[in-house]
Amino acid sequence: MGVFHGHEGVREFFREWRAFFAEYYAEPEKFIDAGECVVVRIRQGGRGRISTVGVEMSSHWQVYRLRGGRAVRVEIYRDEGDALVAVGLMG
Repeated sequence: MGVFHGHEGVREFFREWRAFFAEYYAEPEKFIDAGECVVVRIRQGGRGRISTVGVEMSSHWQVYRLRGGRAVRVEIYRDEGDALVAVGLMG
């Protein structure tokens, strides 16, 4: 994967990610308001396109950086503490 820019970049990311799955879901489990950012815990899983094996992935944290009420950047963290540090809510 890598760094993606703009609306087309977001679409490209999801095209690449979804290519691995016959079925896929991502469900937000928790939201934390951090002013100009929102921290979201995401649970995801699906069924492999080739293997057909069902998978439930461990939750991860996304930080949405906002400008004018719109997301302008998304960062992904494995750990809640790292996400909270990134938005200045933890030391």
